[in-house]
Amino acid sequence: MEIRRIAILTLGVGAGHLRASQAIHQALHDGADNVDARTIDALDLAKPWFHNLYVRPYWWMVRHAPWAWRKVFEWRQLRRHEATAPEWVFRRGCRSVLEQLRTLQPHLVIATEVGAAELAALGRREGWFNAPILAAQTDFHTELPWVKREIDVYCVGSDEAKRQLIGWGVSANRILTCGVSVDPAFALNFDRAELRRALGLDAKRPVVLVMGGGMGPAPLDAIIRSLEICRQPLQVIAVAGRNRNLRLRLEALRGQIAVDLHVFGWTDAIPELMGAASVLITKPGGVTTSEAMAAGVPMILTHPIPGTEEQHLRLLVRQGVALPAQRPEEIPALVSRLLETPEPRETIERRAREVARPDAAYAVAQVARALLEKSTFIDLLAAPSPRTGDSAYVM
Repeated sequence: MEIRRIAILTLGVGAGHLRASQAIHQALHDGADNVDARTIDALDLAKPWFHNLYVRPYWWMVRHAPWAWRKVFEWRQLRRHEATAPEWVFRRGCRSVLEQLRTLQPHLVIATEVGAAELAALGRREGWFNAPILAAQTDFHTELPWVKREIDVYCVGSDEAKRQLIGWGVSANRILTCGVSVDPAFALNFDRAELRRALGLDAKRPVVLVMGGGMGPAPLDAIIRSLEICRQPLQVIAVAGRNRNLRLRLEALRGQIAVDLHVFGWTDAIPELMGAASVLITKPGGVTTSEAMAAGVPMILTHPIPGTEEQHLRLLVRQGVALPAQRPEEIPALVSRLLETPEPRETIERRAREVARPDAAYAVAQVARALLEKSTFIDLLAAPSPRTGDSAYVM
């Protein structure tokens, strides 16, 4: 039995891309003895100057000057930029990634981030490897730099992203709406009371989960302070991710505010935290909101990164799975509304589970296997969705 090597290529500018890559990795290996999938984060191998030129300016803008990132994003959209950076930046800054792909000689490359897709297209075009490329997007909207002739198939997060790609000239036959890849554990039917006790929480008091400050502009400390005025005896879980300074600031809040606060840094227990939560407050990243929909937890969305996340916010509010908050001061009233009135909370929970795609990573894995056996790929495109009976994998 021939082992089929698959490279899952990402560029970890945000935690969501890594979580989506891990979900696809798991789905590829489940029940497949002939698959050797390897996740490659280009940032782990890139030269230091690539971080300084390509990544850190973005991090700095979204954390400290989101207005500046808005201008960059809008300028790129207006000028219809087809790349996030010149090719030489990827060729020289990520040469070790290209060399690893040449050594691995994968049978398939899956790209889960736009810069990773550009790097994969460059690697195939210049002969570093010769294999199909599958673009597995982690947003509900897309960008023009994703459009590369070297990419064979797109697995997108929504029909809106599919329409955008078609408008930029990508054949509809190369696009499947699979949803955003998440760990299927988010859809598990947890016993909420038992889960809260396991996390050291009171099983009967409501839990508010606050996320989105690890990289983005959401002021988690201001949001948590605002929750003091809620009438309910809240328990608040705050996830700071890899942002050490934020974690220290949040830990310093404990004992200073009239909220029972529990602080986490980087953690793999996000499915359990969402399973324990009554409400989630977060910025509208594609992966986090997809995880929340799979978990059926009502969302309050705030402080989107300018550009794609603003589009996410409008889409998710329109779908009835989230409430918007422009400022921290608006959040306590929304939390109280969801906790005190069962009907709107239950409506959001029901709608979230209706539109969720907890099987998205497995849909991507099925497309990947079909690409490895090209003769079956046309059949896959025509196959009815096992859930809707309509065209394959439509959200």
